[in-house]
Amino acid sequence: MGKKRSIAQEECDGALQVAVAKLPPSASLNMQNADVYYVEDFIEKAVADDWYKELLDLDTWYQPTLKLYGKSVIQSRKIAAYSTDPNFKLKYSGQLVDMHYEYPPLLRDIQGMVEKRLGVTFNHVMLNLYEDGSVYIGNHRDNMENRVIASLSLGTPRTFVMTYDPLQSALDSSESAPPKKRRRKQSNAKSTAVADQNPKSATPNNGETSEPAKPEKRVWTLANGSLVVMQGVTQRFWKHSIPKETKIKGGRISLTFRQLDTDNVDS
Repeated sequence: MGKKRSIAQEECDGALQVAVAKLPPSASLNMQNADVYYVEDFIEKAVADDWYKELLDLDTWYQPTLKLYGKSVIQSRKIAAYSTDPNFKLKYSGQLVDMHYEYPPLLRDIQGMVEKRLGVTFNHVMLNLYEDGSVYIGNHRDNMENRVIASLSLGTPRTFVMTYDPLQSALDSSESAPPKKRRRKQSNAKSTAVADQNPKSATPNNGETSEPAKPEKRVWTLANGSLVVMQGVTQRFWKHSIPKETKIKGGRISLTFRQLDTDNVDS
């Protein structure tokens, strides 16, 4: 009898079989406790430029008001939100999102194309506008209700950072998982710091506690027309961010398509 597989590993495998069967194996990033894919040329750059210009003119862009330390703060990053479910509500940083249910024709076509190429349907898309390099999003993880996340980048390339920072519940559920076989890196995403390293302090044989190991990071540039897919248990083990890059003057729009579990999402 083989080793018992953990819940995390089974969830990971199940999501992979359903969601990304149509992506080439070369798009898979070899990351521990994650199902992440990156396709640099998902659409042609000329098409991405045209889509960027048209979506920039949407009249649904707005800057949400967030609650931070008891104070109301207007977010610098503009968003526009759509859902295929007319009853779907979503809270963002504790505030109800201004959700739209009638898709613009271009956005409907883009979502249909992404769904067809990935073999999975989405019930929500969030558009984020990064007007220049001063607009960013800090290190965070998306809600666990996100079964599949696919983010399409249009416009100026920006740096994307994923940091290994597992929830304790995720560590508990994966303790019995067999070691994941490492493959040669197949994408242009690069790994920094310590690979496959538990972020807890290591204790050497002499009983002295060493300095805490730096968490593993994966850093790469999201090209114009590229696609990132995060699914399965990824959000339980990894955070992600787009840092400030003040020298960048061009704009970027991300279209983040989500397959949300609407029965459990916070509304």
